[in-house]
Amino acid sequence: MRTKCFILNCGMAIVLSLAATALVGCASKGVPPLKNISEAEMAIKVAKESNATINAPLDVRIAEEKLQKAKETVKKEDYNSAQRLADEALIDAKVAQTKSQTKKVKNMENEMRESIETLQHEVERNQKKY
Repeated sequence: MRTKCFILNCGMAIVLSLAATALVGCASKGVPPLKNISEAEMAIKVAKESNATINAPLDVRIAEEKLQKAKETVKKEDYNSAQRLADEALIDAKVAQTKSQTKKVKNMENEMRESIETLQHEVERNQKKY
């Protein structure tokens, strides 16, 4: 009888400690998303280097604002929100970089088209001479 009580008490103690551990785990704040913030900072820097501030200024500004909010949210120890904001800033910076590169390619395409047209006009003019 005494052994059964001991086993029940040990079982209850284990169940209670597991429940307490689960509750503490749910209530924990996690870890600061420093890697995500660093990646977002790097992506914004790369976007700026690709002239995104000229070609996609709104996207760059949105990325910077989200990054700033992520940093402020880390100070408030709301790490899940901070991670989400940092991830969004990373995506916005990549969008800005892509838009900037697209605009550069379109500009190059227009320049090539103009050069081809100029060359065609020269060829036509030279053919008329001969």
